[in-house]
Amino acid sequence: MNQADEAWVQKLYRYNAPKLYKVVLRRLEDAEAAQDIVQEAFLALIEKIELVKCHPNPVGWLMKAVHFLILQTISTNQNRVDHEVEINDQLEQLTAPPVQILSLRDMLPPGLTQREQDLLVWFFEDGLTYEELSARLKIPILTCRTQMFRAKKHYKKLSEKEKDFSELM
Repeated sequence: MNQADEAWVQKLYRYNAPKLYKVVLRRLEDAEAAQDIVQEAFLALIEKIELVKCHPNPVGWLMKAVHFLILQTISTNQNRVDHEVEINDQLEQLTAPPVQILSLRDMLPPGLTQREQDLLVWFFEDGLTYEELSARLKIPILTCRTQMFRAKKHYKKLSEKEKDFSELM
């Protein structure tokens, strides 16, 4: 950059930087960000000095550059805040007390024996296999399968009665 261009930029800076700073400060309410944006606008002017010198309104060009930088900063800040909110929500969910989930045992219809309830809960809620169930109950696998079949059949019968009763009401 030659001395004439440098003097031209200094003159623009001296007369317009305070006005641009006030505009940015009023919009962003952050003195440091306002100062950074004004400096970035003048850096952009220096990078495109040949284009701006030919521009009919260099101050208007600077104002447009500042306006663009303001919008960019606002967008970045909103994205940052959105991500912070998401992270805070996730942290709250992690630290929140666990939601009370109903156990299968609580939803079983009345009339099942304790053994039938245990079999159904261990198989469906805890996900135990027939082998694990037979080991837990100390019975052969075939006997375990038979008892599970009967428990399911009894459950189905009781739940159908409960359904019929609720339809009458």
